[in-house]
Amino acid sequence: MTGTSFKKPSTRQRWTIYDIAREAGVTAKTVSRVLNAKGGVSQETRDRIQEIIRRVGYHPHIAARSLRGNRNACIGITLSAPMDIIPVSQHFFIWLFEHLYRTFGIRGEYVCFDVNPYFGGSSSGYSRGVLEHLFKACVIAGPLALDDKDIFQIHESGVPYIAMGRLETLPECSCATVDYEEGAYISTCFLLERGHRRIAMLKGFEGFFPSVERSRGYGRALQEAGIEVDEALIRSVDFETRNISNMVHRLLADSRVTALIDCSATEDSSGLREGMRRAGRVPGKDIEVVAWTYSENGAVLSEAAAHVWLPVREVAAEGIEQLAAWTHGKRKGPIRVVYRPVLFTTWANGEVSRPKRLFGSLE
Repeated sequence: MTGTSFKKPSTRQRWTIYDIAREAGVTAKTVSRVLNAKGGVSQETRDRIQEIIRRVGYHPHIAARSLRGNRNACIGITLSAPMDIIPVSQHFFIWLFEHLYRTFGIRGEYVCFDVNPYFGGSSSGYSRGVLEHLFKACVIAGPLALDDKDIFQIHESGVPYIAMGRLETLPECSCATVDYEEGAYISTCFLLERGHRRIAMLKGFEGFFPSVERSRGYGRALQEAGIEVDEALIRSVDFETRNISNMVHRLLADSRVTALIDCSATEDSSGLREGMRRAGRVPGKDIEVVAWTYSENGAVLSEAAAHVWLPVREVAAEGIEQLAAWTHGKRKGPIRVVYRPVLFTTWANGEVSRPKRLFGSLE
């Protein structure tokens, strides 16, 4: 490249594979080999090219590749958090695939699951399918983290999208979600009306906005009843049964606690029962429980005083339908669909079904 005058692209101009090649002093074919993880390139050259790619924020234009191959960009599904943090269940993946097929696939659209956008420490995270111009529309499965940056990139891209969660710092976020604050509020009010004053809460998704919503609903109900929130009565859990059991045990070791809200939404009855057993408590006798479930008419804990149904699948289905309309130019975005949770103490027709878990491995 000696003697060649090269003007770098401006900050508003998109870098191309040829710009990367000129900057690195190699051919476009060499850059392509690095991008596609192929051999035939020395480690020194590979490191130099990757450093330039990171520095300029380059993303391969996969849509352009698709056009050259006479293919269309696809409908993408990506995860808002790594599976080891938010383990979306196999059952939900199957449900989501079936619904996307009925909505998009049956029309001949390509549907692509980006099931591991965090592999190799990707700097673009779950937004990579949009940033790399692979997705013509995007479904974001899972809650949004409080420090989420990807959702802003997707929102600003102009690509139609729907998130199965919302974020306070992006009120205009295109979302299809459940009002978790309302769920915690009605759970707490139910127990307050039954005479309880020291109510413990087991909540999930620490570091994600649904956790904040749960705390707000719980606190609002207590404040209205003239009761100060005791942070010692709130425990965050992950999706491990042992962790749930330990946290329930700790909460119920306080003999003054007479009620428990399980709004972890882990739907883990074994963890709840083991924790209560270790604390010497019997649900329905010396402890009343409100359990959250994602299944209509489903009982996480048959001895619970009440269940709160979170219609996540139902709101996701409506959100995907509206996303299809946005993608095909039949409506404008962003989309905002929020369903209210439902508290029930009896089951329709006296029938009780086992919840089909949304998170965690299938039992």
